[in-house]
Amino acid sequence: AGSIIMKTVYGYDVDPNGDRFVELVDRAQESIHAVGNMGAFLVDYIPSLKYLPRWMPGAKFLRLARAWRKDVEEMAEEPFKYTTELMAKGFAPPSLVSENLTKTEALENAAHFEIVRNTAAVAFSGSLSSCTKTVSAVLSAILAFILYPEIQAKAQAEVDAVIGHGTRLPNFDDHPQLPYIDAIVLEVLRWNPVVPLGVAHRSMKEDVYGGYYIPAGTTVIGNAWAMLHDEKDYPNPMEFDPDRFISQDGKEVQPEPTVAFGFGRRICPGRYLALNTAWIAIASMASTLSFSKVVDSEGRIIEPSSTYTSKFVSFPLPFECRIKSRSAAAQALLD
Repeated sequence: AGSIIMKTVYGYDVDPNGDRFVELVDRAQESIHAVGNMGAFLVDYIPSLKYLPRWMPGAKFLRLARAWRKDVEEMAEEPFKYTTELMAKGFAPPSLVSENLTKTEALENAAHFEIVRNTAAVAFSGSLSSCTKTVSAVLSAILAFILYPEIQAKAQAEVDAVIGHGTRLPNFDDHPQLPYIDAIVLEVLRWNPVVPLGVAHRSMKEDVYGGYYIPAGTTVIGNAWAMLHDEKDYPNPMEFDPDRFISQDGKEVQPEPTVAFGFGRRICPGRYLALNTAWIAIASMASTLSFSKVVDSEGRIIEPSSTYTSKFVSFPLPFECRIKSRSAAAQALLD
C-alpha cells in the first residue's frame, strides 16, 4: 500500500530492499506515536512550560520537539523535491504532485506550491500510518484465529465456497460474496481498536454534554476503546464475535465500529485504504493458511498472550503461534 501511494503521489518507485523516503516517514511517525497520547509530556498539562530554555533541566521535551520537527520537515520536503527536480528536467512521471503543479502553475505561485507540498506530505505520511494500523489489525486477526479456531474455520469455509480451495487468491471482486470476512475486519477494529484513545480534539466553543460543562479550548479525548466495549451496544464485548455484524434470524446488527477511525472532520483520511488492505490480507490468510497454538516438547499447549501495548498505536504483545499452509495447492499460491 505504501508503494502504491508513493507512486501515486510522487511518481516514485519504492526500493523494496530499503528506501530512504520510507525511512524518513518512519522517523516522522515515531514522533507522532510518542506524543499521540494526551499527557505523554508534562507540557500537555502546563502549556507555559513550552517557554522554558531548551538547555534547562526538565526541558527534554523541547529538545525532542526540535529534532522531531526536523524529521517532519524532511519527510515533507525530500520526496517533493525529488518530483520537482524531475519536472525541471522534463521527464517526471504522472503523479499528484506533478499534475497539480503543472495544472495550477504552482512553481511560480508560492501559496499553491506550499499547498501541493503539504497535501502530498499528508497523503504520504497518512498512507504509511494507515499501513501501520493495518499491521496491528492483521496481527489481531491472527490472534483471534488462534484463540477462536471455530471462527478461523468458518472464515476458511466461506472463502473456499466462493473461490474454491487452492485455485486462486481472493481479490476485491469477491468482496460482496465474503460477508463473514468483512465482519471479521469490523470485529478486529472493535475488539482491540488500533488507536484506543483516538486523537485528542479541542472544543472550539463552550458546550454541555451529559450534564457536564465543557469550556471553549478544552482538550477532549474520545475513548474509542470504552465506546467499542460498551455492553449496551456490544453484548459480551470482550468476546471476539464477527456474527454481531451479520444480520441473521431477525437479529439486529450491532453498530459498525466507525469510532475506531476518529470523529468528524478529523476522522482518519486513510480509513478506506486501511479497511481494504486489512480485508484482502485477512481473506488471503483464510484462503491459504491455518494458525494454531504452539505445543511444547512435553506436549503442553502454550497459551498465546492476549495483552496489548498501551501506546498511541496499540499492538498485541509478541505471541507464539504455529503457522502452516492449508495444502500443497495453497502453498503453491504463496510461492
